[in-house]
Amino acid sequence: MSMPDNEPSAAPQAVDPWADSAQPAALSRRERAAVLARIEALMEFWGITVDDLLAPTPEPEAPAPSGPLPIKYRHPVTGETWDGQGPHPEWLRRALLQEGLRVDELKPAEAVPPASEAS
Repeated sequence: MSMPDNEPSAAPQAVDPWADSAQPAALSRRERAAVLARIEALMEFWGITVDDLLAPTPEPEAPAPSGPLPIKYRHPVTGETWDGQGPHPEWLRRALLQEGLRVDELKPAEAVPPASEAS
C-alpha cells in the first residue's frame, strides 16, 4: 500500500480547523466527498479505526526522571568534571590548550569489574 499524497491539490480547498474564523466555509458535495476520501485513505494507511477516534485520548507518558549524567571528563589534578552537556567548561579548554593534556587523559578510568570466583 502506498502512502497517500501529502501535497495539497488545487481542488478542493481545505478548511483550516485551527483558523480564527468562527464558521468554517461550507463544502460542496464534491469537496466533502474528496475530504472524506482523503481521511479514509489516511486512516487506512495508519491503521486508525473509528473506535480509535472515539476512545479517550491517553495522557502522554512523562519521561522517567533521570539521575545525574555520568562524568565524561575529569581533570587528573584538580578533579574538575564535565558530563558533556552544555558548553565546554573553561577548565577543559585550559587543560587541552594550555596544559597540554590529551582527551584520553581527561576521560575517567573505567570501573574495574569485580573478579569472578572460579567454581
